[in-house]
Amino acid sequence: MRRKVLAWTVDMDPAATRAVYRRITQGAAARCGCLPCRNFHAARPTYFSPFFRQMLAAFGVDPRKEFEVRWVTPVEGGGHLYAGAYVFTGEVVTGRPYRGFPFAYGDTDVFERISPEMHVALRRWMFPEGPWKGLPCVRLEFLAVLPWVLDEPGTSAVDLGRGPHRPVS
Repeated sequence: MRRKVLAWTVDMDPAATRAVYRRITQGAAARCGCLPCRNFHAARPTYFSPFFRQMLAAFGVDPRKEFEVRWVTPVEGGGHLYAGAYVFTGEVVTGRPYRGFPFAYGDTDVFERISPEMHVALRRWMFPEGPWKGLPCVRLEFLAVLPWVLDEPGTSAVDLGRGPHRPVS
């Protein structure tokens, strides 16, 4: 099924995507269990923008099973910036760079703002791994500012050196 989503046109197979997600037991945040990941696990998908939740549903993505997630930093106003990715079966057919980047040319893909707290980008996944191996896949990458919902105090130091947390298939 072909669909235009923001700056991209994608061919997608929601049924095939749902079939893969049924084989995945939990998302990256639940597998990791560190304090920022526990917060992400508790806050999503409740605090995702309605448009983002609709987009995930249209692709057949289970919002509780992110492929990877990384806490980036606290932000003004008490939120916490996370970066991560969901995966769906399909292909990016066309796309365009964000108009605000004069240095983005050709097939360059960048994040599109879908709400004040959420940005997304669709990228072809060249070498799928885990349960996605052998399938044509698209990484739906996101930047999300989520509130701290745990009773434990939030992390205050920037931790960019820590690698993304990935589920083991």
